[in-house]
Amino acid sequence: MRLDDMLFSQGFGTRRECAGLIARGLVRVGGQVLGDPAAPVLTEGLTFEVEAQTWVYQAQALVLLHKPAGYECSQKPKHWPSVLLLLPPALRHRGVQPVGRLDQDTTGLLLLTDDGALIHRLTSP
Repeated sequence: MRLDDMLFSQGFGTRRECAGLIARGLVRVGGQVLGDPAAPVLTEGLTFEVEAQTWVYQAQALVLLHKPAGYECSQKPKHWPSVLLLLPPALRHRGVQPVGRLDQDTTGLLLLTDDGALIHRLTSP
């Protein structure tokens, strides 16, 4: 996988923002700064640094969130803020979605993921 694609898949921003992180020398793989967005990286067991913070590559994101009242389980909310606003930006950039829905006045555990196949398996009869 290309370095810029790997950063994008992990939620570090748009493709342009990921290329900017690389160009500014803020990305290290194996302790070395990589300056080429097209540099190939093996993702299995990959640990990397972005802005001096260590990260472990995750193929999919899976989040269990206790949803408070007053939030909609929607990416395009109509009346209340989206439950996605409760997540860190990196998870929002990854495209996580709620698995199912809870009403805005309902509290409880909510599963969110960017694994479309898992969402389908859990929500389809």
